[in-house]
Amino acid sequence: MTQEKRFNRHCAEFDPSKLNRYGFTETSSGASTTGGSGDHARAQEQKWFEMLSSWDHYMSSNYNKVRSRCRKGVPHSLRAAAWRALCGGANLQQNNPTTFTELDSQSSSWESTIEKDLHRTYKLHELFAEEGGLGQQEMFRVLKCYSLYNPQVGYCQGMSSIAGMLLMIMPAEQAFWCLVSIMEKYLPGYFSDGLLAIQLDGRVMEALVADLHPDIGKFLEDQGVQATFYAVEWFMCLYTRSLPWSTVLRVWDMFMCEGVKVLIKVGIALIVTAFKSKEARQHCDSFDRAIKYLKYKLPQSLLEEDRFMEEVLSVKVSERRFKEEHLAQLAKLRDLCK
Repeated sequence: MTQEKRFNRHCAEFDPSKLNRYGFTETSSGASTTGGSGDHARAQEQKWFEMLSSWDHYMSSNYNKVRSRCRKGVPHSLRAAAWRALCGGANLQQNNPTTFTELDSQSSSWESTIEKDLHRTYKLHELFAEEGGLGQQEMFRVLKCYSLYNPQVGYCQGMSSIAGMLLMIMPAEQAFWCLVSIMEKYLPGYFSDGLLAIQLDGRVMEALVADLHPDIGKFLEDQGVQATFYAVEWFMCLYTRSLPWSTVLRVWDMFMCEGVKVLIKVGIALIVTAFKSKEARQHCDSFDRAIKYLKYKLPQSLLEEDRFMEEVLSVKVSERRFKEEHLAQLAKLRDLCK
């Protein structure tokens, strides 16, 4: 598609007068949040401010409190500071004060590939809607710098969704270091050849669904629905293309604190939400129907942040169980790859 055609299509789709609180047009995934009373919001902000002011103490001595507050949701006004602290991006930036500037001045072999994806990522968000605008320029900088910082990975399409999400919350240099930390700390192997880490986590998710909900596990098996058909985008894009935006933010609050197991729990919750009723399973009586319903047809009311996060938190899987299933599926995957 030519640049002129993309611009004309964008003008037809994007109406700045219809933006929601997150900067998306009302027809996009940026659903509004339930929020709370002004007094409650201020009290939450104060708790987080105090916690961030004594971060090392909380993380070393009271991690359960940090986790509990992340599960309840980080105040939006403090998300940048909280996410940077949680994932370690703030420390990386502090310890490498000149690296981003140095990388930003260099050229990357991935530049043309990155540029092709800029107009496709969050095109209904005010920050990225303008062709060649500031948001797209900043996304390009972050992704180009990462491709230079980690040449073994370089650039992969799903990374633009992660970088764009971060840029909605914080400036480019901070977003870059959070991207570095997320990739190293939480998602090693996610963007490698063959996406083996994503395949592994998908297999873990399937096994846990079968354990926790045998009826749903059997239904998926009978329809031939495997995680590789639906979960790659979930995991690669950290659900930014799959959930209402207020729910995405809540998922990220937990993910930044607890890591990749949150992605698996959210996937389990989505599958259970889709197929826990016998009526839904009877309606999705073929592979195509089941996949379409799971990926595109779930009622938005079921994915509203408070309702859906309650479903996520109801997924009870111990650390030991996660590790056991991870090792079991890793052994199976290695046998398949021989």
